[in-house]
Amino acid sequence: MKFGEYLKNRRTELGWTQPDAAAKASIEQSYLSKLETGKSFPSEDVYQRLVEAFDLDTETLVGVLYPAELDRLREIEDVRKHLLQRAHDTRTATHRWLYAGLGALVAGGALVGLAQIDRGGNAMHYTYQSPGVILTGESSSVFDDLDDNPALTARADEQTIFVPEMRGPSFTENVPEGRREWHLVGANAVLIPAKFGWALVPGLALIIGGLGCFFISWRRP
Repeated sequence: MKFGEYLKNRRTELGWTQPDAAAKASIEQSYLSKLETGKSFPSEDVYQRLVEAFDLDTETLVGVLYPAELDRLREIEDVRKHLLQRAHDTRTATHRWLYAGLGALVAGGALVGLAQIDRGGNAMHYTYQSPGVILTGESSSVFDDLDDNPALTARADEQTIFVPEMRGPSFTENVPEGRREWHLVGANAVLIPAKFGWALVPGLALIIGGLGCFFISWRRP
């Protein structure tokens, strides 16, 4: 909006004619006409008269006038003060958006990196079985003939374990009562979920949000 247009609209709101408004501001009607048509701009003294007579709010005025109009009014101290304050506020807000964007990018990148540490996938699991605990002094084949020895049948305690690494066709494990011999009986592929897979989605969301903050800071006037 032009300054003259703003001044004329304000006069109309107050219900004044040009002669009435000129008299209240202690200026010539011809000068007020030039102000309203944009042929002239007020000096410091005239502007203060207009502020008092028209009850003008400089902050509102600065917010609605075209930049070219504000440049013509920049020599007025009150206008210049509000322009400097608005520029400061704009820089402050821009910096906040930039800091927010940077923080979001850093946090998002950290989460995406965390999600890449353990991506999961297919892995082999090996199945081992042990028929029971072999007591000290007994041979490794003590459980081979369970059907012929009721005492061994009572002791039998078959267990199955799944391990992620191959330990050969068999391996021995010491237990409090003696030892167990584990024998490989099979292997199968197992899908291992990513340990930190949950971090990928919020990480990408933060990165997108950070870029959005940079865009907002760039588009701010």
